[in-house]
Amino acid sequence: MKHTNGLLLIIFLSVLNVYSTFAQTSKENFIQGLLCTNRNEDEKAIGFFNKALELKPDYFEAYVMRGSTLMRLGNYMSAVIDFDKALELDPSLIKAYNYRGFCYLELKDLRRAADDFTKVISLKSDYPNAYESRAWARSLGTKHKEALPDYDKAIELNPQFHEAYHHRAWSKIALGDTAAGMLDFTKAIELKDDIPTYHDDRGQIYVALKNPKEALKDFSQAIKLDGGFVLALLHRAQLKIDEGKPKPACKDLEIAASLHSKEATELMALHCVTEEKSKEDSEEKKEDVKEEGKEEKEEKDAKEEKGEKKKEKKEPKSDSKEKKDDE
Repeated sequence: MKHTNGLLLIIFLSVLNVYSTFAQTSKENFIQGLLCTNRNEDEKAIGFFNKALELKPDYFEAYVMRGSTLMRLGNYMSAVIDFDKALELDPSLIKAYNYRGFCYLELKDLRRAADDFTKVISLKSDYPNAYESRAWARSLGTKHKEALPDYDKAIELNPQFHEAYHHRAWSKIALGDTAAGMLDFTKAIELKDDIPTYHDDRGQIYVALKNPKEALKDFSQAIKLDGGFVLALLHRAQLKIDEGKPKPACKDLEIAASLHSKEATELMALHCVTEEKSKEDSEEKKEDVKEEGKEEKEEKDAKEEKGEKKKEKKEPKSDSKEKKDDE
């Protein structure tokens, strides 16, 4: 009996040791995956999360992290599947609802996106980002009037929420309140003045308001913050073209075209004379002059030749006269 008990104890400890190693290995893979995401090694991180889930299929945190990594890689459908699985295992996961909502935004499924953000709000009513995200989903669906209360709530919970001011500005302008929208754009820039999009967006409204001076300032600031910001380059170039200043506009268009902007290339063809085109024109002019000179010479030679022939015809008459005189 004593021997049997000892044997059972050994078996129990072995099973416990195996289980402990199994759980630890799953967790270690999960941690390695997290470290990879911190180093922006997303593909490598996926491998570790896969291994963690192989070892522990109910590891909901691994589903959430693999899903968020797939999001960053642009694989939104696969990410949604991971968030679905995580929520099956734990329906109270705020992160999973939130991330899945953003995936639906990217997939243009605005209704499901808004539903997920609503679920986040029901689980955490003081979370400003969820109100702002739901408002943005509604704005994208042109439900601007419904979006405004959510933007207001997000700003009430977080007065420094510059994204909420920026997005609310567009909804206000869409509803016809341009003055209030401009105030929101300006507030967003005051709170976060190093985002090029904020300046470019406000610049576009200044153009609509027939204020090219302020528009130029905003477009220039956007480009200063990001020299490769194609939209801002195009907007500033168009503004200069409208003002009758094609030469500085063409510099912006040249940069935008080098960044593979089809619109910039088309505008350059309409308003800019490139160095290559100028050279071609110059060569064409030289050829034309050369051709004209050749034609003139040929014409002159033809006239001279004609004159010589006439002279030759007259000479026999002269000989005839001399012969008559001799007689």
